[in-house]
Amino acid sequence: MRTDLQRIAAEKEAERVVKEHGFTAPPVCPIEIAKRNDITVESKLTADPGVAGFLLRVGDAFGIMYSANVESPGFRRFTVAHELGHYFMPGHPEIIFREKDCHVSKFGFESSERHEREADFFATALLMPQALFKSAMNRHSPGIEAIKALSELFETSLTATAIRYAQLTPDPVAVLVSKGRSVEYCFLSETLQDLPRCRWPQKGTLLGPSTATARFNSNPQSFGSCAETYGTGTLDQWLSGAPHVSVHEDVIGLGAYGKTLTVIFSDAPIDTDDYQDRMEDEEYDEDDRLPSERWGSR
Repeated sequence: MRTDLQRIAAEKEAERVVKEHGFTAPPVCPIEIAKRNDITVESKLTADPGVAGFLLRVGDAFGIMYSANVESPGFRRFTVAHELGHYFMPGHPEIIFREKDCHVSKFGFESSERHEREADFFATALLMPQALFKSAMNRHSPGIEAIKALSELFETSLTATAIRYAQLTPDPVAVLVSKGRSVEYCFLSETLQDLPRCRWPQKGTLLGPSTATARFNSNPQSFGSCAETYGTGTLDQWLSGAPHVSVHEDVIGLGAYGKTLTVIFSDAPIDTDDYQDRMEDEEYDEDDRLPSERWGSR
């Protein structure tokens, strides 16, 4: 519940900034927003490959630097938007500049620190405003092709676009990022979050060996590539306690990061009310409802 409130607050602030700066169609340019607020934006080579960017304060002046090591324009734009989150979100400057006037942000969507999560929520909503994104999303069928099209339209990374898609779609969709044999992180659409007794795969959860993602990740030729593959399966292969319904599995490599993006979706809506009624009527056996290829943790 606290995470939901953080996301709502961050999105509200991002929507205010988008409206204030007059963006009514994609893409929203975070560098232009920074310049209008007298924030200098520059690239910088960093020795630490995990560093995405910096927000600096010198007196009353602010500057943003993003890692020149990153070639993806989408990741660079997200980094600038993330730092703008720290600049605009109430209370953030007091937190991040408590000890020094340079704040460093890392890559990834996994930070447990409240202000970092809020800055990610802000960046996502700034680059992909809800109303604009939903309007564009409704013109596409679920799957990786929709996410690629939206990524191009909003000039955002595939990963950030897929996460936003999962947040806003009414369809049953799961988005996972994996590396090698295990899951890095997972986002579920609200429809899947509402399934009773449905457990999310956590960081380190092992991929089911017969999934298209596991086969893709085990192939040395796809490691570090931007290749794609497709598969089918059932939802309970991926989410413990989920119904046994057919799903599609779209997989794409994320290039030099050595990670893989997987989008899982169903052609038909899941009747959550019927599923919940059946779960209540039946005697629940945890072992019986684990996926056929059990999730394990390292």
